[in-house]
Amino acid sequence: MSILSKNYIKRSFDKASKSYSGFSELQNEIAKSLTFMIESDFFGNILEIGVGDGKLANLIKFSYNNYIGIDLSLNMAHLFKKNHPKKYSIVADGENLPFASNTFDLIISSSVFQWFSNPENSIPKLLDLLKDKKNMFFSVFSKGTFWQMHEISKITGFGSVLDLKDKLFYENLGFDCKIVQYTVYYKSVKDFLHSHKKSGARYTNQTTFCAKSKFFEFCSMYEKLFGTQKGIEVTYVVNFCKKA
Repeated sequence: MSILSKNYIKRSFDKASKSYSGFSELQNEIAKSLTFMIESDFFGNILEIGVGDGKLANLIKFSYNNYIGIDLSLNMAHLFKKNHPKKYSIVADGENLPFASNTFDLIISSSVFQWFSNPENSIPKLLDLLKDKKNMFFSVFSKGTFWQMHEISKITGFGSVLDLKDKLFYENLGFDCKIVQYTVYYKSVKDFLHSHKKSGARYTNQTTFCAKSKFFEFCSMYEKLFGTQKGIEVTYVVNFCKKA
């Protein structure tokens, strides 16, 4: 499947900015786990890529001199600045940053790099921004996320799932990686899709029209095959990576 366009991603998160905080519980859990990977108690200049509403920044326990947060979405950048007025907020593309080499002591990012269009080149380039070419920590949704949706989409023809990278991809970029799988239960398929729309996460680039009958068939089959007493089952595969 082709990659999502930058404009599509930007529009999705611009629209979701008003509802993002209430529909991104899993991202908060992932961000918390990411902070546990960082052992030092001080960094001079910190760069966070894809700040959203500032969940990761809320969880930071170590000290620093400057904290710069960037986001592709203007609305998200404004939201971050509102929640963290003492931190810098910049609208920028994480794959094309306006910073000089050897600027930062730490780069962090949570649940963002799956949106990159050219990660095999842009992620290694980020290391050049670091003074010691290390101290980069990130989490990224990986292959296997939404596998239930992928299977039902193939059967019904409704929806699609973004082609996510696997653990080996990031290891080949020089990072130490650990996979963690999360299972989340939603009351219904509609609740699941609604929740992700409100959080800005679409995981699909399908923009063509689908008949309502296809949607109802998708929901019915999903609930039939993956419905439980807890609700419908959704799998998230998260890769925690570091260059320390």
